[in-house]
Amino acid sequence: MKKILFLLAGVFACHAAQAQYFCTAEGTKLHYVNYDEVGQSTSDEEITVKNVTKEGNTVKASYYDKIVTVKTKNNTSYTLYNWTYDGTVSTCTEDLMYGPYVDSDSDPARYDTAARLEWTEKLKFKGDNSFSIKDGAEAGENLPDRKFQWIRNMLKNDVTISGASYMGTEQVNTRAGKFNCVKISYLKRTKIILKTTTLRVNEWYAEGVGLVKSESFKMDGEQAGKTLLVKVEKN
Repeated sequence: MKKILFLLAGVFACHAAQAQYFCTAEGTKLHYVNYDEVGQSTSDEEITVKNVTKEGNTVKASYYDKIVTVKTKNNTSYTLYNWTYDGTVSTCTEDLMYGPYVDSDSDPARYDTAARLEWTEKLKFKGDNSFSIKDGAEAGENLPDRKFQWIRNMLKNDVTISGASYMGTEQVNTRAGKFNCVKISYLKRTKIILKTTTLRVNEWYAEGVGLVKSESFKMDGEQAGKTLLVKVEKN
């Protein structure tokens, strides 16, 4: 019983009283499973919460993400999400330079602003790949469009996020539990050389946790993929 209570306390610690849409319990691990269009598992993700700081109304945390792809060689990759909450808005930016930096056999512990800027130049990153979630947003409110480009696997990627809006709140049930979430929907267009892919993406975010569920659909309505939070683990 004590063990169960301890685990529950860890989960509730991740659901902080503050309204930020990310976890501020240092060392917490968020486990996700990614699925393809037919519902087969394609990869597992383990996000570790680090670098939690608070100054006044501003709270920050970093999500270090380890991604293991199923049944492939050299199947481990990394990315980093930096979250900030200013008292009314939670903002997340994926650091697309972190993964290539780690892949280059550089020491992850030495990754800093100078290293990020160096890799930003190498990968020719331009634009804005951040997104924000406003406290108390009403269904139908729009979010700003954004676009960015960078070199991935020696190919130029142009990504445009458009038509984003809040879709209200919903309760989402996963293996990790029940979560009251805000739902966001947007169009994601990715252009690589002459090939352009457009997906409708729906995402559900819970206060004190972050992403709980994501679904993407092709423009004909066929599902393209899904991500689910399956476990919240207190260190």
